Amino acid sequence: MKKYLIIFLIGAFSSLSMAPVNFWPAIFVGLSSLYLYVTNSKSTAKTALVGFIFSLGYFGFGLSWVGNALLVEDNPYWWAWPIAVSGLPIILSLFTVFSCAVHKYICKSHNNIGTYLSFCFFLMLSEYARGHLFTGFPWNLYGYSWVDILPIAQLASLWNIYILSFVTILWAVFPAFTITFNGDKKLKVLLNILTIFSVLSSYLYGQNRISNYNKAQNTSNIYLVVVQPNIKQSEKWKTENISKNFMKLIELSKYKGDENKRDNGQTYLIIWPETAIPQGIINAQWARGQIQKLLNSYPNTAYLVTGALRYEKDSETYHNSIIVFDSDSQIIQTYNKSHLVPFGEYMPLSNIIDIAPIVGFTGFEAGTKPNLLRLPNGINIGAMICYEIIFPKYAKFKDINRPQIIINATNDAWYGISSGPYQHLVQTQFRAIESGVSVVRSANTGVSALIAPTGEISDFLSLEKSGAIIIKSKSPIDISNQSN
Repeated sequence: MKKYLIIFLIGAFSSLSMAPVNFWPAIFVGLSSLYLYVTNSKSTAKTALVGFIFSLGYFGFGLSWVGNALLVEDNPYWWAWPIAVSGLPIILSLFTVFSCAVHKYICKSHNNIGTYLSFCFFLMLSEYARGHLFTGFPWNLYGYSWVDILPIAQLASLWNIYILSFVTILWAVFPAFTITFNGDKKLKVLLNILTIFSVLSSYLYGQNRISNYNKAQNTSNIYLVVVQPNIKQSEKWKTENISKNFMKLIELSKYKGDENKRDNGQTYLIIWPETAIPQGIINAQWARGQIQKLLNSYPNTAYLVTGALRYEKDSETYHNSIIVFDSDSQIIQTYNKSHLVPFGEYMPLSNIIDIAPIVGFTGFEAGTKPNLLRLPNGINIGAMICYEIIFPKYAKFKDINRPQIIINATNDAWYGISSGPYQHLVQTQFRAIESGVSVVRSANTGVSALIAPTGEISDFLSLEKSGAIIIKSKSPIDISNQSN
């Protein structure tokens, strides 16, 4: 029991490599320790248990914020809190169980190059699997530990976060391997040289990519107003607050410049967070009037890009959407969220077992449209709503459909002041790196930010602050062809 308690604590310590602590050495300590325990285990069953206990500590501490959504005031499902905070780590830990067990079954020897590579390969396979199977949950992948060392983080641009996670596993496990490796000394020296070379070359590649972006910056004809209203989740949908919340968004979005000055063809994008407005506001004439008045107060063409909770009467379905209003307050583009959150936005297996009478929730209908919003003047926007930003595939656009900017509208108010919003922000930074396109994040309670294609946060609003980020000078440009 003492040994397994230590393994659990090592897993918990490893979670400090993730936001908001971002202590990257913790993942080296964690994965090297896991490798030593797995290598010295006497059986496949005990190896599987080691992997389970380690991951239970890693995911249990790293994802402890998940249950906060059930503790929001007046939430009738507070009783499910123990299930949420324990169930998700248990499920995710099963992927590590699989990787450790298969590795041990194949590799009986204690410590050689084959053992080292096998362990790293199967651990990476489990990371990839949990990001894709059963709708996927690629949260806190090991590669995210490099967010504070941006030159290393640029490796994600070569494919996506998974290649960086694999390299991270190789580097993090190597200290344990090389210390205990009793093979040929020349081979050991060569492996150390190769590992050091891989770290240095990765750093230099990243520095070069960042330098190329800084040299390529220019002025842009797209100005951004990113709004963070900071409306508590418990106050968001109360009937008596809906109009007040809407007017708060309007006030924060008002033009702050010289109304008599005509700028040189700039297009303004006012960006509101996920589900900022409900269907009743969308249809209300007084609200449309306020939107029209707001957009026409800007000296040039302006659009409102906002998250919306939509109800389609014809199909009797609800959608979590991003919609775009023009200066006549007409909706010109709509994107319906296509990757919904299991148990949060829809109930799995509801087509087989009707659980709506039990939980009182039928869920949202997933959208089918591509996540590209085409505006006049040739402006293309990549749209991703909340949870969708954690999946690398949604940030990869074909060259013919590449956006000038990616907008992530989210509502992290469910999780309060916790590590959840910060971890969500980190994943947004990596989508910028992977796509080579700036990402604008509008979050209800924070953290809202403008993220450069290098992952650098150039402007932000802190958690639980209200305000607007106004971007007037530097361009959120595409560097997809400038990264070498």
